[in-house]
Amino acid sequence: MNPLGYYPGCSLTGSASEYDISLRAVAKALDEPLREIPQWVCCGASCAHAINHSAAFSLAADSLFKARRAGMDRVLAPCAMCYSRLAAAVQTARRKPSMAHQAMETLAPGQDVDISSLRVINVLTWLKNLPVKVISQRIKQPLQGLKAACYYGCLLVRPPAVTGATNVEAPRTMEKLVNQTGAQAVRWSMASECCGAGFSLSSKQVVLRQSRKIFSAARESGADIIVLACPMCHSNLDMRQEEFAADAPSMPVLYLTQLIGLAMGLPEQSLGMDRHFVPVEPTLHAFLQGVVNKNSGQAEPAIPTGSG
Repeated sequence: MNPLGYYPGCSLTGSASEYDISLRAVAKALDEPLREIPQWVCCGASCAHAINHSAAFSLAADSLFKARRAGMDRVLAPCAMCYSRLAAAVQTARRKPSMAHQAMETLAPGQDVDISSLRVINVLTWLKNLPVKVISQRIKQPLQGLKAACYYGCLLVRPPAVTGATNVEAPRTMEKLVNQTGAQAVRWSMASECCGAGFSLSSKQVVLRQSRKIFSAARESGADIIVLACPMCHSNLDMRQEEFAADAPSMPVLYLTQLIGLAMGLPEQSLGMDRHFVPVEPTLHAFLQGVVNKNSGQAEPAIPTGSG
């Protein structure tokens, strides 16, 4: 099988670097090699697709052409927004081959590159398609008793014509992955509601209001943490938590790869746990310390702190 192409995108190389760090660490621990697309460029995850469809397609197609030239037939795009734009570009190439050909003549002149056969996947699809034992056999620190609210947001499952999701209103893929770590995925009402990301610059109050609803629903479900797979959702729920929930106890917001890495016993440094606005350590240290004391009576911190 050809190597799994990896498209980190702008967020994972900047504001969401902890997502990139933890994903690479988990992939290495799972013996799942990733090959970054050579010279990838921004996918254009913005309002561009609503203003100039051709330009938006070309932005996403550029990296897809490079992936095909590198011999890749699958591309992992962990950012939900990048995933949406790249997957939509593949759909466009299938529906409108003339547009794809025109873009190819501009972006890959003199080459015959077909991106319509590429498969773009998100982190949920990547992990769920691994044999169960690949993850379960590597769990060294089961997170039994930790309750997690799995948050999908908009673009991991919508639109279904692009994502292929069959249960848009009540997805369960993330819950199954969380349960493999030993943690308990709670039932709650806001798993696939929008966090208001599109209004982050134009109307912050919309974002704060929507984020507070999500946060409050997670609290009411009894969750200890929120788990997600979207940098924009993470930014809104983690960075802005002090604004929309200043009157409530904070709640850590983790990327799914961080939670899985924690259960696998990977060091904190390799998961970017120290890069959140809402501190992760107090909740997880207290929880894991309780697990250690209950199971073995030891007093040492359960989260590994080494660099290996």
